[in-house]
Amino acid sequence: MTIRYLLVIATAMMTGCAMYNQSSYNDEWSKAKNMVHSAGMSQQIHDQQLPSGAYDKEGKLQDNKLGNISHPAYGSGSGIVGVNVQPYGAFESFYWGWSVPGASHYSDHRLFAWMPDEMADNEGRARDKMEAMLGRASLAILEEMGYKAQAIRKPFELNGLAFKQWYLEQSGGICNFARLNCVLSLYVPEPVAVDQAPFFSYYSIAGQPAWFFPSEDNDAYPRLAITQGEGLESISENVFYQKLSARLPGWVYLYLAPDEVGTGDNNATIAYPYVLEKGKPLLFIRPAR
Repeated sequence: MTIRYLLVIATAMMTGCAMYNQSSYNDEWSKAKNMVHSAGMSQQIHDQQLPSGAYDKEGKLQDNKLGNISHPAYGSGSGIVGVNVQPYGAFESFYWGWSVPGASHYSDHRLFAWMPDEMADNEGRARDKMEAMLGRASLAILEEMGYKAQAIRKPFELNGLAFKQWYLEQSGGICNFARLNCVLSLYVPEPVAVDQAPFFSYYSIAGQPAWFFPSEDNDAYPRLAITQGEGLESISENVFYQKLSARLPGWVYLYLAPDEVGTGDNNATIAYPYVLEKGKPLLFIRPAR
């Protein structure tokens, strides 16, 4: 254990601060629930048990039992190259009917991550690197999707938190610089040092020392979101977020809140939460016992 981690432990003992315990995996929970619980989101997260016919004898979901309509975050519609994800099936007509109501889950997008500790030598530099990485990746993907971005010089202040923001515009689309109606917002707080990332997190960081960006705070949690004043039909957010997750390192996770992700089709939103790990959606579906 390095001197830095000894200092972290000593500080916690003197101040009475709780240390993060991220080593346990609950086999009765989905991986999505295990991940967000490790990130500190433990109050409003629930798995859904699907009907027994949706599982095989080993308790795994049977894709063929769920129909042939692809989940909007999966499949060819995502435009993701090199990301191997398999569609679960007809969530519009099947999973939505069994999903836990959105009110049972966190209602805002959240981000959490375990950055390898060698990437920064203090909390401030880790925060700056995370913010720069998220900003560059987001703007590059939006450009690929046909959007221009214009940085907003003055940070947006909300409850004492300073957000970096960009106005978005698409030629012939709803997002327009003149109306200032589409905004990309980013907030990254300073992380905390942990001696081990969860062993069930992405393989490149699992069990390793890390700078941890938790999502447990009710206000000062990491987030990256698109606000559209005239509806969600302009930007297919599910495509944007999956592309972003696929491009970012696997140790960065995105929690997508129910009724907040626009599919770009008929101004529709996705009625259930999910977590993105390196472009792959993790769903809150309880393993069959």
